Amino acid sequence: MSDAAGPPLDLGHGFVVPADESRWGEAMYTSAEHVWTKVSQKDTGGAWSLFESRVPAGFGVPLHLHHAQEEWFWVLQGKFEFEVGGELNRLGPGMSQFAPRQVPHRWRKTGEADGTILILVQPSEGMEDFFDRFAQLSQEQLQDFVYLARLFAECGMEVVGPPLPSGDGGAAP
Repeated sequence: MSDAAGPPLDLGHGFVVPADESRWGEAMYTSAEHVWTKVSQKDTGGAWSLFESRVPAGFGVPLHLHHAQEEWFWVLQGKFEFEVGGELNRLGPGMSQFAPRQVPHRWRKTGEADGTILILVQPSEGMEDFFDRFAQLSQEQLQDFVYLARLFAECGMEVVGPPLPSGDGGAAP
């Protein structure tokens, strides 16, 4: 899938995206989490994209920042820890977390069950390409900090530290 957004698609109508599918009718299964593009940058002229992510217990992303994007997370199911700008927050269903551009952040799914989050990225440039490429990573590549840092950099992000350490996850406030 091309990452070039261009002008918004001339839809002339809304659209429905089924559960467990992307905007384009395909499932995206990464080696760690399942990710679906629900609103594509092609729909918004690159202004924003919305992703649904089903996250396995214990999975987390490295501390990173986006050079040109804000990111917003909305927890639909499960418990998560988010660290944004050095502040740790525990989130449960219905709670959301904003991560401004240029501010290091990371998150981790806590507890024993899988969770689901929505991720809105604004502007969307680079993120659909990132998730497409992330989906192809092997378990070995997911553990290779240098490889991950290069992938993040190629998609407009910078890895600045490891994922959150494992812990009990605590209760969501």
